Amino acid sequence: MRALLLILAASSALPAHEYFEGFDVPGKPAARDGIAWSYTAELSPAGWETLVPGDGYAHLSVDRAALKDHPDGNRWPFQTLSLGPVTSNNRISIRAKNTAIPGVACLVFAYREKKSVDEIDIEIVADDTGGPLAGHRKGQDGGWTDVRLNTWANASADTLLPTRSIRKPIHDAQGRKISHQDGRFHIYTIEWKAEVVRFYIDDVLQAAIDDVTPDCPLTVIFGIRQMPWAGTPDWPGRQTMLVDWIDIEPLRAE
Repeated sequence: MRALLLILAASSALPAHEYFEGFDVPGKPAARDGIAWSYTAELSPAGWETLVPGDGYAHLSVDRAALKDHPDGNRWPFQTLSLGPVTSNNRISIRAKNTAIPGVACLVFAYREKKSVDEIDIEIVADDTGGPLAGHRKGQDGGWTDVRLNTWANASADTLLPTRSIRKPIHDAQGRKISHQDGRFHIYTIEWKAEVVRFYIDDVLQAAIDDVTPDCPLTVIFGIRQMPWAGTPDWPGRQTMLVDWIDIEPLRAE
């Protein structure tokens, strides 16, 4: 019986223990525990040695010159790392800084598209031009950072329904709107169960969605994407989102 249990655990989408990657070894993280890695580098040319140089961080960069108009309205480029598959009943967290970059969204999300779309998103943006409080200050002088928290569950590939989306400022434990243009690391977390998805930032619950929740193996993706509602870049040269680690921890029964 013990041998059978070990075989079943090894064949699952995620092992029955914590998965952690700290980016201490240069290059592509090794496939292990049923988890494999890939990347997309459309906003700054890169390979594995640039994305993961072995200094304890993943480097997701965007070149200002790469942020151009995209007339098709749908094809918005990525600079991301991906790993998976991962199933529900897991807590997915990244520790990252420089995530409030004008002109792009910094994100961590879980995704699958086959005949239908299943997805869970945290999308961090300096000023959400499509949000309810667009045009606010962005920095530490009374400003704040916005976030979109989204889910799709068995959604139509044509209509992208059903879906749920929450657009709001990031808040701290006291309920105050805060800016992540602060040069500090923050922890962004998706707590994913079949019946509810909870979103945390620095261990503070930002929102929960319990009516549209996917329950199938997904790929976890994190990094940067140009989005039409992310505003205009007000910086020259290059910006880099630094990721200290990613952690996937099985949830215990409540």
